[in-house]
Amino acid sequence: MKEKTKTKTKIKHTSIKTLKHTRGISPLKIIQRIVMIIFMFPAVQVYATELTQLIDSALKKNYKIRNSEHEIISSEYDRKKGLSPFYPVVNIQANTTWSDSTTKYPDPASPNVDNEYNSNGYSLSISQTLIDYSKMYAYDESKLEAEINLVKHNKIINDIIVNVVENYFSYLKFQAQQKATKAELLSSSLRLTQIKRNNDLGNVSKTDVYEAFAQKEGNKRKVENIKKDIAISLRKLNSTTQSDTKPKFDIKLNLHYKEITLARQKKLFDTLVNTNYDIIVAKQGIAKADKTLGKARSGFLPTLSASADYNYTDSNNAFPSHKNDSSYGLKLTIPIMNGGSDVYEYKKNKNKNKIVQSQVTYEQTIDETQVSFDELVIKVNNNVESIGILKSIVLSNYSVYEGTQKAYKIGTKTLTDLLASESSLYNSIRDYYSNNYDYIINMTKLNALLGPIDLTSLEQLSLSMIPLVYNFDIKILDKFKKDLNE
Repeated sequence: MKEKTKTKTKIKHTSIKTLKHTRGISPLKIIQRIVMIIFMFPAVQVYATELTQLIDSALKKNYKIRNSEHEIISSEYDRKKGLSPFYPVVNIQANTTWSDSTTKYPDPASPNVDNEYNSNGYSLSISQTLIDYSKMYAYDESKLEAEINLVKHNKIINDIIVNVVENYFSYLKFQAQQKATKAELLSSSLRLTQIKRNNDLGNVSKTDVYEAFAQKEGNKRKVENIKKDIAISLRKLNSTTQSDTKPKFDIKLNLHYKEITLARQKKLFDTLVNTNYDIIVAKQGIAKADKTLGKARSGFLPTLSASADYNYTDSNNAFPSHKNDSSYGLKLTIPIMNGGSDVYEYKKNKNKNKIVQSQVTYEQTIDETQVSFDELVIKVNNNVESIGILKSIVLSNYSVYEGTQKAYKIGTKTLTDLLASESSLYNSIRDYYSNNYDYIINMTKLNALLGPIDLTSLEQLSLSMIPLVYNFDIKILDKFKKDLNE
């Protein structure tokens, strides 16, 4: 499926490389551009299906899903195999025998007797199990196992979708952090060049040079660490989807997120108890343990079977013959002793130990799932609450940095003050970026706890995404100043 995009607004970008060779550009302008990107690019309207395509690729090609599909097929065959004892067993046999015998008598007057002949025959037998509780419980076990494997398969699908979403948006998150950090690195590099020049002129001390150099190298290390995170997230994404796709689209940062209220939390958790895959598997484990106990107990119960046999033989011996035999039987088997295996199997499951253990596992699964649910709800609500707060922090830190830079030029602020305000600004920008992506990741994980993930909502998110921006647009600076003053 080819990607279809529709662009209504064209954006021209100025590369980092170009910025590095621009004379007279100040670190403040670099910061203005990164801040403008955060708040202004949502105006671009582009439609894409990249995320949907990656999820579709994972569902078709992921090794875990493919392996699970084979497991489902195997368990279905086991279930059908468990049905076989309830059908009649029919056998047909055919035989032929060649005989050659010589009889010698002690009396010379009695001649030896040579006898050569052959006999042929066939038989037809039918047997049917009428009562065998062990086979009944064995079939119920295989049926439950097939159902459990199907639920586990659906959970694997959910987990793979979560992995795709997490790795996809982690990649975008690190890309966003890299944009901000590269801008910070460029700003610190330009400042270091300026301070070195001022030091050569005797205007600032060598300490300022060391301090600016340390910040520049620290920013450089941040960029390298983020590059590592980008590479790892992309590798995980490609492995999960079994594709070599590199994300080219990004989210709009002005999406409106809603907090999960207490009433909705209660409603979601009530749904979760009945739809969560782990809870369903644990609940089915109780039923399976009950069947296992019944199977162990059935070793002491009688079995009943019926049979019918027909045999035909003919022979061309000295006295040719034809023989027809028919027999019908009803067999009742009462177990008395079987080496103790049935006894030990029953003792292992007596007093409903397996059932109690399965019940405890079920309750533990509900508790652990509730903890995960509560944790994700807290994270999601924190993401929602932080969106406006972090945006305000970015704007405030920008104003502080702008004021500190002016104060530094007239000597009322030190270089340390300037570097600290710059670090605070870029840290807030990175936090703002991360919070938006973390919301999507956490919300997807929360939806996965409730059962099948709604692919429609992910498709809508994919369609709302815009082209990924790597560089900065200088024209955004004027728009940002206007919005800031308003």
